Amino acid sequence: MRIVAVSDTHVQKFNELPERLISIMDSSDMVVHAGDFTSADVLDEFERRYDFIGVHGNADDCEVRERLSETEIFEADGLKFGLIHRGNFLNEFHDLGYKAMEMDVDVLIFGHIHRYVVERMRRAVLICPGSPTAPRLSASSCAVIDVEDGKLDVDFELVRDFACGIDVKLREMMG
Repeated sequence: MRIVAVSDTHVQKFNELPERLISIMDSSDMVVHAGDFTSADVLDEFERRYDFIGVHGNADDCEVRERLSETEIFEADGLKFGLIHRGNFLNEFHDLGYKAMEMDVDVLIFGHIHRYVVERMRRAVLICPGSPTAPRLSASSCAVIDVEDGKLDVDFELVRDFACGIDVKLREMMG
């Protein structure tokens, strides 16, 4: 099963998302969004187009907050996933490791920090897909998560040639 994780899209209309991100999501089995859609119109399109699970973030409008919860738990091919918005602003993710233990999940997908992270914290894997539209100290990204028979493979995908605070030639990387 292929899951595309995205977070912190911060757009008013779905078509403002990078074309590469939409293409990656279109070829997935499921899309999960770790909050900060910003508008209900964007949420509507995610729900219409994809097998979808999402949570609300701190920048979402009232309608998004009413329709989505703060946390979700789901299973995929032998692994239990948690989905939340708020990570932390530090480089250590112990609080999220404890949150994963509290939620009793194998994988915790989170947002809020706008940068791509994959960390193992005790028995859980913590994944922040970054932001495809407003990265912070990162590149515009999403996470592609392949799950098969309880095994996890996570890939970083660049979705446009924009980065914040890092010195790389993204055009060459995206080739």
